[in-house]
Amino acid sequence: MNENQLMELGCLDIWIDEIVPCLRDTETGEIKDTVVFKIQSRSYLKDFTKEGGWHINWSQVPKDVEVYALALRENNEIQGLVGVKNDSGSRAAYIHWACTAPRNNKHELGSQKYVGVGGHLFAIAAEKSVEWGYGGAIHGFAANRELEEHYIQAFGAQHLGMQHIYQIFIDEEAAKKLLEVYHYEWN
Repeated sequence: MNENQLMELGCLDIWIDEIVPCLRDTETGEIKDTVVFKIQSRSYLKDFTKEGGWHINWSQVPKDVEVYALALRENNEIQGLVGVKNDSGSRAAYIHWACTAPRNNKHELGSQKYVGVGGHLFAIAAEKSVEWGYGGAIHGFAANRELEEHYIQAFGAQHLGMQHIYQIFIDEEAAKKLLEVYHYEWN
């Protein structure tokens, strides 16, 4: 699959490190409150690039995918991005892509500043699903079998495998649990 096809299709390759209501600073242990906001302009995303450690060039996400930022409440510093699409045909929110800020990606850097980003990004998608009338149901395409199993363990996801070999589905009950754990404000 070439890069353009991957950008169009989307992919989930984010690891869920800890299940924490807010973000936890790995150096101090301090809990940090978070806010979520919708990115209104693709031009805002021009600095969130693959070369900069964001896995993709976020300004190139398809137009029908809404992009949301998870940020620290104290300074609006973005800690992660999630692209979510209203998939009315599946009656679920489709997570097109989810990515932590490079400083939070221990799989790339060997360490991270904050834990809890990945789970928050899934919770944002579940909340959009509720808003769109799907009860929290979400689906997406895991990058590989290992990540698919990881989402099954972390969130109670199910293997769906209808549109993609590693397609996962998080039903309304599992989404409800996600939404009970993760806390953030909409900004």
